[in-house]
Amino acid sequence: MAESYKKDQENNDVKTFPVPFLLRENQESLTTNTRSKPSKKQIINQAVKFHAQGNIQDAAKYYQLFIKQGFKDHRVFSNYGIILKNLEKIQDAELSYRKAIELNPNFADAHSNLGNILRDLGKLKEAELSTRKAIELKPDFAYAHNNLGNILRDLGKIQDAELSYQKAIKLNPNYAEAYSNLGHIFRVLGKFYEAINHYKKAINLNNELSIAKSGLIVSNGLICDWNNQNTQKLWIDKLGIEGSSVNPLGLFYNEDDPLKHLKRAKKLYKEKYCKQSKKLDHFNNNKIRIGYFSSDFRAHPTMYLIASILKLHDKSRFEIYLYSFAPNEDEYTELAKESGCIFKDIKELNDIEAVELARNDQLNIAIDLMGYIEHSRMNIFSYRVAPIQINYLGYPGSLGSDTIDYIIADKIIIPEGYEKYYSEKIIRMPSCYQCNDNTKEICKEPISRKEYNLPETGFIFTCFNANKKITSKEFDIWMRLLNNIKGSVLWLYQSNQYSVANLIKEAEKRNVDPDRLIFANNLALNKHLARHTLGDLALDTFNYNGHTTTSDALWAGLPVLTKIGESFAARVSASILSSIGLPELITYNEKEYEERALKLASNRDELLRLKSKLVNLRDESPLYNSELFTKNLEYQFEELIND
Repeated sequence: MAESYKKDQENNDVKTFPVPFLLRENQESLTTNTRSKPSKKQIINQAVKFHAQGNIQDAAKYYQLFIKQGFKDHRVFSNYGIILKNLEKIQDAELSYRKAIELNPNFADAHSNLGNILRDLGKLKEAELSTRKAIELKPDFAYAHNNLGNILRDLGKIQDAELSYQKAIKLNPNYAEAYSNLGHIFRVLGKFYEAINHYKKAINLNNELSIAKSGLIVSNGLICDWNNQNTQKLWIDKLGIEGSSVNPLGLFYNEDDPLKHLKRAKKLYKEKYCKQSKKLDHFNNNKIRIGYFSSDFRAHPTMYLIASILKLHDKSRFEIYLYSFAPNEDEYTELAKESGCIFKDIKELNDIEAVELARNDQLNIAIDLMGYIEHSRMNIFSYRVAPIQINYLGYPGSLGSDTIDYIIADKIIIPEGYEKYYSEKIIRMPSCYQCNDNTKEICKEPISRKEYNLPETGFIFTCFNANKKITSKEFDIWMRLLNNIKGSVLWLYQSNQYSVANLIKEAEKRNVDPDRLIFANNLALNKHLARHTLGDLALDTFNYNGHTTTSDALWAGLPVLTKIGESFAARVSASILSSIGLPELITYNEKEYEERALKLASNRDELLRLKSKLVNLRDESPLYNSELFTKNLEYQFEELIND
């Protein structure tokens, strides 16, 4: 029987489900004036008709009627599974697909659909087996090969995923989604130009493919390729707002618009993560139970910030659980395990198992430290694991979810009147929202400019933010500063070889000697902090500020100049500077930013005054007072419980 396919696009991946089998010739319809019991054929034709029209509620009624009448057809159970999935009844959909397979064990479509549902449930190993079974039954099943690639990617089997996508493309050379997914693999592997070529191929095949456009924008940003900005601006205006969803995070670097960020987040959540959540009552535990969920209890900026807090939590009043799904463990994982918290490794658990584990721990508050960043497990929070769920630290924006109740911020990150840009209720910390570890060590070994390829004399501007945060707007200003300050250099972090090459080209376009751009390699944190002392002034990026980067620079004694924006990601440095007591380093437009930078670079006395002030403030301000921050955070937790 003929089949066609419906594509369900998601952030960075595409899952595909068959549409209902086509109506037979001489099809019959139900009539309203008949009192006779409708035939099997009439019921199914009516179900298929509504299904094809997208009327899933009425389609569901007729599929249910078909099943209640005792009729059995593997295609019907498979199609009903599609309906149940669209109705967010994921576990019921799984049962329906399993029934289809029971009726016809050789029905490849049902095995493939079951694989997709199992992936939704976080049952990745089972999903792989089911999808491989579909391929075994139907070796030329292109979209099953594509979906297998998605599952393998989630399992961290990147090279195997690459082979699956290539197989899908070989079977169907016009498979736009497979090209896009392969582009994502190349991006993960750091093969950025191959990624870009595959995204372009996907877009040429399907100009409406949102994930490919988003992937192309992100990849261009990663290598600082600004050649197609006009086209990208046209895309960004509607991308992830109309059509299929995309991960909002990838566009934070290109656009400072909190309303669009929220719209994208809501659409992403609804299309990819929305599940049937369970209302949970508050538990009367002897201690307030707090659960932190993250893949970053390891050497990662999140752990660098939160390490002290985990240790400082008052364990006499709070029971702290750490649910880790870190892909690998290191010395920072050991710090988390030794913090006095209850550490639970859940990376091998599927989402349902993780939810049951956390619910059995009777948490009062669950804190998602991930949002929509890489390795996140938003589904855990979609099902709900605590009566109060909080978005904090990892993702700088709203999650657009009805199961995330609060977001932790402050009066600068989310000022009065900005609540409309967030689906969560706002918890405002009394000072900066960002926790900091005041035990971070700075290497005491002597260092010199020569050691880091810096000139012996001259002003050193720095920006150790990831290169993807740099746009042409900042770079235009920075190059003018170099041209205006004789002998000055710009010391940048080296994210990858391609971004370095493109930034050098961009400098040459602006009549700046590329030798005046110095690139810093990755270092151990204590040595990275130490090298800040060689800089004179750190220059912040606009759409997506330095976050940990800014607090690290200030901790090391290096002033940071920022321009405050509108969205969460564009206001973090202003929050940090206000907390430490340096509001004079906050500017409000590009002109003021450039003028302030030029003035500081031209006035050594003023800069020395700022550096001296920073040294004094570091120990006095609340920014690096980990004990005070922890007490304030615990106060907020108690207020939520007692509310």
